Amino acid sequence: MFDRKWALICSDVDRPVGAAFSWRAGGDASAWVGRGRDALIECGEATSASDIAAGAVVRRCREQGSNLEWNSYAVKSGDRVLVVEGVAAFDSALRLAMANLVKNRIVPGTLDIVTTGGSGSLAQARAGLGGQDLLIGQGYRRNNAGEYTEAEEFFRPGRIDDTSQEGAATIAAQRHETMVNRALQLSNLGRFDEATRLFGEARAMGLRDPIQPRLLRNFEAIDALNRGDLAAVAPILARPVPDVAQPATANDGAVLIDTPLSAGLNSGLAASLTDSVQQETRLTLAERAAIIDAQARQIGGTALRLRGENDAALAELTAARDDIMRIKGGRVLSAARLQAQILAEMSQVHEAAGRYGQAEGLLRDAVALTERRYPESASVNATKARLAAFLSRRGERAQSLALYRELVSDVTGKRSALVGLENQVRPFMRMLVEDVQTQPALVSELFLASQLVERPGAAQTLAQLSRQLSAGTDEASDLFRRANTVDRELTRVNLSIAQARAPDDMGQGEAAALLPELEDRRARLEQAQIELIEALGAYPEYRSISHIYVAADDLVALLKPDEAYLKLVRLGDEMFAVYLSPTRSTGWRVDASAGQVAGLVQKLRDSIALSINGVTATYPFDVDSSRQLYRALFGPVAADLGRVEHLIFEPDGALLQLPINLLVADQAGVDAYHARVAAGGDEFDFRGVNWLGRDKAISTALSPAGFRDARRAPSSRAAKAYLGLGQNEPIGPVTQAALTRGLPQFTDPGCALPVASWNRPIPSDELVAASEVFGAGQSTLLTRAAFNDTAIERRGDLNSFRILHFATHAVVTPPREGCPAQPALVTSFGDQGSDGLLQFGEVFDLNLDADLVILSACDTASTAGLEATREAGLENGGGQALDGLVRAFIGAGGRQVVASHWPAPEQYEATGRLFASFFRAPAGTSQGDALLAAQHLLMDDPATSHPFYWAGFALIGDGSRPLFSGS
Repeated sequence: MFDRKWALICSDVDRPVGAAFSWRAGGDASAWVGRGRDALIECGEATSASDIAAGAVVRRCREQGSNLEWNSYAVKSGDRVLVVEGVAAFDSALRLAMANLVKNRIVPGTLDIVTTGGSGSLAQARAGLGGQDLLIGQGYRRNNAGEYTEAEEFFRPGRIDDTSQEGAATIAAQRHETMVNRALQLSNLGRFDEATRLFGEARAMGLRDPIQPRLLRNFEAIDALNRGDLAAVAPILARPVPDVAQPATANDGAVLIDTPLSAGLNSGLAASLTDSVQQETRLTLAERAAIIDAQARQIGGTALRLRGENDAALAELTAARDDIMRIKGGRVLSAARLQAQILAEMSQVHEAAGRYGQAEGLLRDAVALTERRYPESASVNATKARLAAFLSRRGERAQSLALYRELVSDVTGKRSALVGLENQVRPFMRMLVEDVQTQPALVSELFLASQLVERPGAAQTLAQLSRQLSAGTDEASDLFRRANTVDRELTRVNLSIAQARAPDDMGQGEAAALLPELEDRRARLEQAQIELIEALGAYPEYRSISHIYVAADDLVALLKPDEAYLKLVRLGDEMFAVYLSPTRSTGWRVDASAGQVAGLVQKLRDSIALSINGVTATYPFDVDSSRQLYRALFGPVAADLGRVEHLIFEPDGALLQLPINLLVADQAGVDAYHARVAAGGDEFDFRGVNWLGRDKAISTALSPAGFRDARRAPSSRAAKAYLGLGQNEPIGPVTQAALTRGLPQFTDPGCALPVASWNRPIPSDELVAASEVFGAGQSTLLTRAAFNDTAIERRGDLNSFRILHFATHAVVTPPREGCPAQPALVTSFGDQGSDGLLQFGEVFDLNLDADLVILSACDTASTAGLEATREAGLENGGGQALDGLVRAFIGAGGRQVVASHWPAPEQYEATGRLFASFFRAPAGTSQGDALLAAQHLLMDDPATSHPFYWAGFALIGDGSRPLFSGS
C-alpha cells in the first residue's frame, strides 16, 4: 500500500495524534492514504503550504464521528510522495514531522501544543499503537544509554496487545522478547528466583525464529554470570539455535516471507538497532543475528576471563569485536554499548597479563566510543568510572581523582545516580577516606561521593513510583511528564550534536550548518529543564523519587548542637561511613567486610525472632555480636556518639534489616549480663545493658535530601488530629490469635496471597486507645468493613488528619520464590475492583498532609530470618519495604513514618503498651523522644527487656519534629 508509515504519539494521549506516510511517487495520494487511515475523515480542497516545503499543500479535514478537526499535509519530495496528517490541535507536531521527512534528518523545532494532563506514559502510548516493536526498541535504547530502570517500563509482557492485527508468530515473538528482557533485568537486580521463573516461561514457548532463541540463550548466560555459576555459561551458549535462512523468492521474483522470518523481521531488537539518529538503513535478518551472536562470544569471553583463562578469553573477545566491526563497518549505533563492553573486558584481560598500556588504551577507546554514540548518558559515566578505577589500581592517583571528580560533577549536576557501579566507585571512596584523616575538609567531597551509588532495589522502587507519578492527573504529574519530555528531547539533541561533530557520521559542511541551530535548541531545553525541576521541587511526591544531592556543609547547618548524621555506604564487599556533626565531621572504612557485617546482623535477627514451620520463637539476645557490630561500625566516633542526643542514621547493606538502637554501646553491660546469667539469673532479662538507643533518640533517613526535606517541611495544616485504620473484615473463619503480627505461612500454589492472610485481623484495641487520647472531635476510626482499599482511595479528607495510624498486616515481598514483589497493607474487601490490599502504588497516589504515619504491622521497615521473612512477607536481602511502603507514604505527603523491622509482638501487650505510652507523651515532646520514652517503659520491665519487644519500630524522617502540632 505504502512503503512506510509512522505514528505520531504524545504521552498525554491514549491514541496516536497523527500519522505519516511515504511511498514512491505514482497514483492518487489521497486514495493511497485513505486506505491506511485508522479513522475516516472528510477533507476540503488543497491549499498551499509552501512554508514547509516547495509544492507542499494542506487540506482541512474533520474526523467522522468525533468531529475532530484534522490537517493533512502532502508534498512530492524527489521520487517519493510524503503525507503527514493528524489532529489539528497538534499542528506544530505535524508540520515538524513533515520537515523531518522532507530533509531526511532530524530538524530542530518547537512544539506548541496544550498538555492534556492525561494519565498515559510514553510506553502506554506506544503500546496502544499495535506496533509493539517500537515499544521494545525504546526499551533497548534506554538500556544502551545505561538507563536500566527507565527501560523496565518498556519490557513488560503486559504491554503486548494480543488483539493487535499482527500475526500470531509476531505477537509471540514480541511477548517472548519482553519476557526475556524483564527476566534479565530481575537477574541484574539479584532477584534470581523471579528471573528463573520468567526464563522458564520463555523456554516453554519454544519459539524457532532466528532471533528469539538467540536472545534467550544470551540472557540466560548473563544470568548465570550474575549468579556466579561460571560453569553453566558454556553449555548455555552451546545450545543450538535456528539457522538464519535468507528469504526465498517465487517464480515471479517476489520475496516469500515465512512465519519465522516474519517474526524475526518484526523483532523489537530490529527496531532498537535502527531506531537511532542517523541510522538510515535497516539491518538484515542476518546482520541482527550476527550482532546477537557477537554478544554471545563476548559473554563467553567474560566467563573465560573470570575463570582465569585469559588467552582464550582474549581470543573470544577479539573475535566478538571483529564480528561487530564487519557489520556495516562497525557503524551500527545501537551496538556501540556492546562494543564498549567488549573493549572494557579486553582491557581487564590485558591488565591481568601486565600489559597496562594496552589495557588503558582500550578503556580510553571505550570512553571515546560512548561519548560519541551516547553523549551525556549513564553509559559514558560507567566507562569513565572503569577508567578511573583502573588508574587508581595503577597508582595514577592524581589522574584517577581528576576523572572521578569529573564524574561526580556530571552525575550530581544532572541529578542522576550510578546503579550497578559499586566496584568502580569503591577506589574513589578508599582514596578519600585515606586522605580525610589528614585533610578534614575532604569530608565534603566524601559525603557527596557517598550519595552517588543507588541500591538496585531503591532504583527499581523509584522507577515504579516515577511511573506512578507520570500516570497521575494532578499538576505535579503534568509537570513531571513535561520534564521527562524535555529530558528525552535533550538526549536526542545531544546525540545529534555529537554525531554532527563526528567526521565519520556526516560531512563537515553540513555539520557546520547544523550545529548552531542544535546548540541553540540545547540551551533552550536546558533552561526549560531547570525551570521544571524548580517547579517540581514544591511537590513531595517528586522529592521522594528525585536524585537530589546535599552538600555536607548544608546538612551540618541543619543539625542542632546535640545531633549527628551518620551515613553508611556498601560498595561491593566493603562498607564506608561518613559522620557529620556541628563539632566534628569525618569518614572511615568500616572495620569489617560487608559479608561479615551481614553475618553479624543475621545472628542478631535470629536471636530476635526466628520462625520455624510458621511458629515465631524468640531466643536470648546475642549481646556479644551486638557489641562486636557496634565496635566495627562506629568505633572511630564512639566518644562523639556519647555526647549525641539525637542520631540520624542512614543505613545501607545488611543494616537495612536491623535497627541500630539495639547495638551495645559499652562492654560493662555485656559483662554484667553474663555474670548475672552465670549466677542463675534470667537469660531473657536485659536490664542494665547500655543500648545505643538507651540515651538517644534515633531517626532513620532514606537519604540526605529526605532528611533535609523532613526537617524543613512545614507542620501539617490538617484540622483533625488522628485517623486510625485497621482490623480488617475476615473472609473466612478467624484463626487463633498469634503472639506476633506476622502473616500465615504461604502454602497455596501460585503468586496470589493466601486467603488465610485476611483471616487474622489485628484487633483495634491499639487504635481505640490512641483515639481516646485525642477525643471524639479530633479522631476518626476506620475498622472492619469500612477499612477497605477502595474506600480509603476514594476518601477526599485524608489530608484532614495530622496522624494516620495503620494497625494491620503488611505484605512487602513475594509470597514465595519466583513471584514478583508487591508491597501492600492488608485491608477489608470493598467495592468492585477491590483486592483487599492497599498497594504501594495506591499509597503513593493518596493525598496526605500528615505529620506522622504509623505502620504498626509486621516487618514494614526491614526483614527477618529466612522463614520469618516468608511469614512477614519480606524478600530475603532486605530493604524492599524501606524502599517501598515507607517511601510511598512519604511521597503521598507524610513527613515522618514509624515502621516495624519485624512482626510486631502481641505477647505482654508489648505493642499496645508502646503506642499507648507514645501517644500520652507530654505536650511539646518530639516524636523521637516520645518513642524513646515508650521504649524505656518496655526496656525497664524484665518481661519485655528483650529487644524483640521494644526495638522493632523505627522512625523514618526527623524525630525532632513535635508529636502533636496544631491545637
